[in-house]
Amino acid sequence: MPERIIYLHGFASGPGSKKAAFFRDKLEQSGHAVTVPDLNYPDFYRLTLTSQLELAGRLAQELQDNKLIMIGSSMGGLIASLASLKARNVSALILMAPGFGIGKRWKALLREDEMAKWREQGEREFFHYAYGENRKLAYGFVEDLDNHSTESFEIKVPTLIFHGVRDEVVPISVSRDFTGSNPNLAILRELDDGHELIDSLDTIWRESSAFLRNRSI
Repeated sequence: MPERIIYLHGFASGPGSKKAAFFRDKLEQSGHAVTVPDLNYPDFYRLTLTSQLELAGRLAQELQDNKLIMIGSSMGGLIASLASLKARNVSALILMAPGFGIGKRWKALLREDEMAKWREQGEREFFHYAYGENRKLAYGFVEDLDNHSTESFEIKVPTLIFHGVRDEVVPISVSRDFTGSNPNLAILRELDDGHELIDSLDTIWRESSAFLRNRSI
């Protein structure tokens, strides 16, 4: 069966992000077929983890005749992990600063009064890097997170995780805990970098490329 790769970008980002473009170019140059969906689905305002998982699941279903490797950054890493639990054709994962435990972290990233205001008004603006401007997000995004278990779950496929020790958005402890819960399948590579991992892209690609060769289908 031909090998396919799905790259999933992070929150308030898009298919044209620096990491997405970097990996698409590297992967295509290496002969891989790559799909990079827009996870602002159905649009950023109505975005939920459920809607993103539905999109990822539908893509996996459309490619059911192919073995898949999913690569995800930040929230995209969480989506890849959760999607792999249901998509039978996913054979491996590569995750960068995956957003495990996202529900708990919203309370840490936003003050209590900010969360209350978001809930009362029903929407809040966030800077969207793909659009280069602030965009509104409905509070349903937060409410939907309660429908999902986003930490301490068991994966089913070999998983390579990259995480920066200086990450202030997603603490490296979540990847350490996740790897500890999946010792036979997950490998954590700790990097001297922050959340974006931009300074480590060459290292990530080199080790991901070796991982892909070892996972050759």
